[in-house]
Amino acid sequence: MSFALHSQCVFVVSGNLVRDTVVRPVERLEFGATVWVEQVELSLGGNGANTAYGLAKLGAPVTLVSACGDDEAGEACLRTLQDVGVRAAFTPRMGGTTALTMALVNSKGERAFLHQPGVNRDALAGPVDFHPCGLSADAPWHYHLANPFALPAFRDHAAASLLRANRQGATTSLDTGWDSKGRWLEDLGPCLPLVDLLFVNDREAEHLTGCREAGQMASALHRLGARRILLKLGEQGCLLSDEDDREVIPAFHVPVADTTGAGDAFVAGYLAALRQGLAALEAARMANAVAALSVQQAGATSGIVGYADTVEWMRAQEME
Repeated sequence: MSFALHSQCVFVVSGNLVRDTVVRPVERLEFGATVWVEQVELSLGGNGANTAYGLAKLGAPVTLVSACGDDEAGEACLRTLQDVGVRAAFTPRMGGTTALTMALVNSKGERAFLHQPGVNRDALAGPVDFHPCGLSADAPWHYHLANPFALPAFRDHAAASLLRANRQGATTSLDTGWDSKGRWLEDLGPCLPLVDLLFVNDREAEHLTGCREAGQMASALHRLGARRILLKLGEQGCLLSDEDDREVIPAFHVPVADTTGAGDAFVAGYLAALRQGLAALEAARMANAVAALSVQQAGATSGIVGYADTVEWMRAQEME
């Protein structure tokens, strides 16, 4: 598992941006009645925005290629990203509506979503243009594609974007996301041989492969062209697999408030750790830690802390 990132690597992330409203705890819904809850929190959301935020919070330079409207929700999301140093390679769409999601979270941290796609219906309607991202000709960079399924107009351009990044000298990764249209490999298949790292959770991998056991999922994904796989297994941790080696890295056991964005936090943690020079297994442990910190807070990004603070938290867990 020898894949590594340069210590001066900069990141370009493409994917959706969403304004989230997290409501918890919600155990039931009853039309015609009022349900009292303990917390309603507005936060940044969307796989692309969450991952870019996590990378920046962990100390990595990152540019986000996405879309939002020129409304209050879009302005709030951009402020949140800018506050941690994310550079946005897009301008808000005049007259457009930022995508909105309401996440209803129960006492176990399980979620149900209500989603208004807004400008994300038509966002990134072609291969990603990396020229506005401020990349230096001789600087190492990495392109991460976050959930192509969340951007309907981008589905047919995901593989072309990865190929373009490869030809421009970048390393690449992909986090699959959930395909509400059920096309799965029809859209994602051409992408798999083009990525250095594939991030996928067990539910997504089951739909992609038809397998139900983690090792079988990984083997099937390798046959489809994926070279290195980070299979996210929730409370069980993750499976790190390449064609020669495979290992499960256990999760940290923590109280769960909200699992929204945990997968994005995991991705950010892994990529940031590789940039810090960690080997694959230690980077996966760091990814588990970032995800564990994330799920202890409501919202997709509020639980993410800096790199040094995450390392300190990991060491404290070892001492318990």
